[in-house]
Amino acid sequence: MRRALAVVVCCCLLAGAAVAVPSAGDRQGARPATPATNTSEYLTIGPDAAESTGYQRATLDVSGTLALDTRGLDGRYRQLVLDERFAATDSTAKRREMLQTNADRIESRIDGLQRHQSTAVREYNNGTSTAREFVIELARIHTAAGRLGVAAGRVADRARSIPGSTIDGQPAVSWARNRGVELGPLRGPVRESIATTLRGQNTAPLDASTAPDLEAAQTAPDERLEALDLYVATANEGVVLATVDDGRHSREAYLPSERANESAGSLTDITAALDRVADRYPWAWNNSVSRDASGDRQAGVYRFTLFYDHGRLTTNLDSRSGAVFSEQQRNRLSAMPTTDPLRRTSGDLRLTVNRTYPTGPVELSLTDRAGEPVDGRITIANHSVGRTGTDGSLWAVAPRNSATVVAQANGDTVRIETEFSPASNRTTTAAGSPSTAER
Repeated sequence: MRRALAVVVCCCLLAGAAVAVPSAGDRQGARPATPATNTSEYLTIGPDAAESTGYQRATLDVSGTLALDTRGLDGRYRQLVLDERFAATDSTAKRREMLQTNADRIESRIDGLQRHQSTAVREYNNGTSTAREFVIELARIHTAAGRLGVAAGRVADRARSIPGSTIDGQPAVSWARNRGVELGPLRGPVRESIATTLRGQNTAPLDASTAPDLEAAQTAPDERLEALDLYVATANEGVVLATVDDGRHSREAYLPSERANESAGSLTDITAALDRVADRYPWAWNNSVSRDASGDRQAGVYRFTLFYDHGRLTTNLDSRSGAVFSEQQRNRLSAMPTTDPLRRTSGDLRLTVNRTYPTGPVELSLTDRAGEPVDGRITIANHSVGRTGTDGSLWAVAPRNSATVVAQANGDTVRIETEFSPASNRTTTAAGSPSTAER
């Protein structure tokens, strides 16, 4: 059920772990932070690095949809041209030349797409673009990255007809797979949700719990469109996205500046990369039931996916610097552990807040004094995140700073002001350093 949908957009630096607190003289000393409860470590923003924060909202957007579809059509057209030209010649030399030309174009587009995202973040930071324009641009980058991945696969398919064909000294299949790994940080489930919302495809069943919410547009007798609530915080050139939707919490982090941070040490092979993942994500590593690996030194990136009871984590390491610079997580809300609940009662209304970590999921429960569920509206930091519905429960994305949670129902109002970092121990670096550690 989609009674609430919140996305967090955080352009950030990585946090330092409690076991290795960097000094203020370190450039970033970046590594994943550890949440207070037993779940995967995560990439997060440092305490002094944010340039702006606040909730925003995305809805159906015709112009944004046209931009997404136009970029997709352009990619399909280019692949059709390659197919026609490839079929029009029997010359092996010409076919190899075509493949290399297309491969060069794809690699150039990937570089351009990475630069484009950094520019989009900077323009949002300095006010050149609005929050709406920034979010649409992230969806465009997601769409373009998907098309480039398809194009790389098509080049590999065509190369199969040429015995011994290679691209940049690699078997074509390996080259295409490595390009997919490189494009991974520019795509993800949160960006896909943004694109889905822009296209007007983000719908939810219309039932007794959702009907009172007049902010959503009804599209059919039994369904409605939902807006996508956004919490935006920016710093530097990176971007983190998080969303709560359909019983899952999804989170993406892409921090390109970390690729130049050589403090971690280069990775000589996949074994060294695996050791680095185990060091950066100890809980996820020790509790994973299976693992998947891709990428290599020729790709410049090692990508690992760890599967555990809550869900899964995909992390990307730069082979030259050894730094974690990108991450995606997708976890089941029903399996997410929370810290000790916060409770407050006012009138006949009782609000319970179950926290995980900043930009992680937060569970909000509303009952009367007798413990019966209450359908009420919830706001965090003066922004409506949805209704609790007939079962009195709502999941949302927590902001990165302290905020007031307000519940209103049946003429009563109850408030809880809280931090969203319920760590048992917290270590903060010297003043001015962008890194923090939580365990």
